[in-house]
Amino acid sequence: MLDALGILDTPPEDDYDDLVAIAAAMCDAPTALVSLVDAERQWFKARVGMQARETPRGMAFCAHAILDPHTPLVVADARADPRFADNPLVADADVRFYAGMPLLVGGQPIGTVCVLDSRPRTLAPAQETALRALSRQASRLLELRRLAAMLDIERREREWVAHELARADTASEPALDPLTGLPGTRALLAMLDEALLTGAGREHPAQLALVELDGRDALEQLHGAVERDRALRSVAQFLRSGDALLGRLSRAGDAFGAVLAMPASRALAQCELVRTLAAGDAASLPVSLSIGLASARAGDDASSWFLRASSALASARDAGGDRVVVAGD
Repeated sequence: MLDALGILDTPPEDDYDDLVAIAAAMCDAPTALVSLVDAERQWFKARVGMQARETPRGMAFCAHAILDPHTPLVVADARADPRFADNPLVADADVRFYAGMPLLVGGQPIGTVCVLDSRPRTLAPAQETALRALSRQASRLLELRRLAAMLDIERREREWVAHELARADTASEPALDPLTGLPGTRALLAMLDEALLTGAGREHPAQLALVELDGRDALEQLHGAVERDRALRSVAQFLRSGDALLGRLSRAGDAFGAVLAMPASRALAQCELVRTLAAGDAASLPVSLSIGLASARAGDDASSWFLRASSALASARDAGGDRVVVAGD
């Protein structure tokens, strides 16, 4: 979720800076942070009273706070708490007090609004209420960011579909997949051409993800073509949801294709999230997905890029499915 938001390492923003200023004032604390926690680090979207922009995750009080997403974590004296007594922030930076309220986006905890102090203390009830309120406000800002990204994708997708429908009268292949209503392979190849053309000179190349429902043939044999088609439509709906692929989606043969305008590391994290959600309760789908991922590279045309992603998808399928494989060189 955090990688999909595209917020890590972004410049300061007044809305978040205002929140930490209010948190510090309301809680009478010298340090306040909007802290976002990924697999390796905690990164501060906003901070007051803290010079560092990030710390390793192993030092993050917030990594403990997000384990209980609906309750603030209050550490009255970190030196007396075995979880934090040896933490460098306690031993070297003299952090004694911490209070953090988790941030929730799409129901998932991704960080906190927190305050720190160099003296042992606790929060008054009114201060805890304020910290909860500020966390809700920061969560709404992050949720709006996610929704804005999805609305932009949907707008571009509508424009793309309208363009493909206008070309449909002269094309032998239908512009839209009749089962899912998604643009088809021809549209995907056109989109790859567009991404290769407009991506020239960008720091990070675009990524192509090909996603396939595992066990389609077995599903049809056991439950019939109607159930297989229902599952494919459900996967299409899931992939277009706000918690799934933040890219323009199409149907490419037996797979779903999405072009992701993001670095390879973020695209891989997003694909892993999609695979995990598809197999869990969040997606309401008792299915697994195989995903092939390929970066655009110098000299590519749409066909070569698509073939490398297809090869990665085949490797994921041949290895038993339910995995993401990244195309090699």
